[in-house]
Amino acid sequence: MRLWVITSPDDFASEYDDIEEMFRRGLTRLILDKRSRSGGYVGADEYERWLLGLPMEFRDRIWLQGTPDMAEQLDVRGCICDARLLVGAVPERWKRMNCIAKVLNPEDFARLPEWVSGALVGPVFQPLSALGPVDALGMDFVKSAYGCENGATSLPLILSGGVDVDSIEEFHKMAPAGVASLGGVWNYADPVNAFVKLNRSCGKSPL
Repeated sequence: MRLWVITSPDDFASEYDDIEEMFRRGLTRLILDKRSRSGGYVGADEYERWLLGLPMEFRDRIWLQGTPDMAEQLDVRGCICDARLLVGAVPERWKRMNCIAKVLNPEDFARLPEWVSGALVGPVFQPLSALGPVDALGMDFVKSAYGCENGATSLPLILSGGVDVDSIEEFHKMAPAGVASLGGVWNYADPVNAFVKLNRSCGKSPL
């Protein structure tokens, strides 16, 4: 089970140093998801400015929250794209990209085309980064709706929401391809150490 780390929504002083250290200590999947300074969606220019703070060699480990076109323009590994944008007719070039669909309900999941690389599903539990109560899917819902328990879907699932060292065994039981964590890393005073512990827990075989 791979660990995907979601960037903190807001920039902070040691962010680049922390992320570089995580890459050096085994991080292979980073989701770039930022709040726009203007309050709207983050555009390619803002993402490009952020990416300039990291060595080019790490772009192959980064998926950005956006469109396949944006990911191609910025030369990153892939994108996390709203599932509704991927249904129906899409440009042929999108099908050549490493595109993960962001899925909030089983209806969107059922409509996904075969060419997508995976599905980011959640929140499964209350996100550690949420400021208030969030409607969470729950473990039983995920198992029944997506067939995780008996391998009913061949599409790799990445589960998010409430992922940390205390809850990781519950995620192991759902047998996803990966889990994505925001608060389970950035809510701690030492996010690099939090990442190392969580990454080690993800790699362990389920009980």
